[in-house]
Formats: sequence, C-alpha cells, structure tokens
Amino acid sequence: MNTPDKRWYDKNKNLASLLGILKARDPCDQEKVVAGMKEIIMGYDQDLMDRWVLEFPLTTKRRWYDQNPYSWLVINSLKYADSRLLGGIILFLKTELEPDVE
Repeated sequence: MNTPDKRWYDKNKNLASLLGILKARDPCDQEKVVAGMKEIIMGYDQDLMDRWVLEFPLTTKRRWYDQNPYSWLVINSLKYADSRLLGGIILFLKTELEPDVE
C-alpha cells in the first residue's frame, strides 16, 4: 500500500487525487484520458517526453500506470512538467473526470 508523500506527485494534492480517480476508471477510459494528457503535453512541449525518458524508473513496476508503457510514459513525464503545464493537465483531468470529482 502506498503511503502519503511516497510518490513524486503526492506533493501536488490535486494531481494525486485526480490520478487516484483515474486509477479507478476502467482501462478503456484510462486510455482515453491518458491520450488526452499526451496531446496536451505534446502541444506544450513536444520534446518533454524524449528529454526525460531515460530518467524514468525502468525496473520498478509498483504503480497502476507502470503496467502500460503508454500510461507510464505520459504520467512520468508530468514529473518534469512546469507549473503551467501541470495546471493544464489538472484542468483537463477535472473536466474529464468531472462525474467523479467532488
């Protein structure tokens, strides 16, 4: 079980909460939302994923998104995003996950 502040995104309570909601979604919904996140990232900084991919944890498969290479790439990219990009991702996630967000 994960404890608070053990994951890099736990520092951002909004992002952590939204990723928790995304985790509970069925795989088809997860895939659609992750694809939208990737579009936002690529539109903001086309090289972000390429620039940091070697920094991503390659052997650790502890998180729900680690099992899918696409989700793994997109979500780990957020670790290196600036506050403006993270704000856009959080707004997108709130919109996409609205029925589940209080």
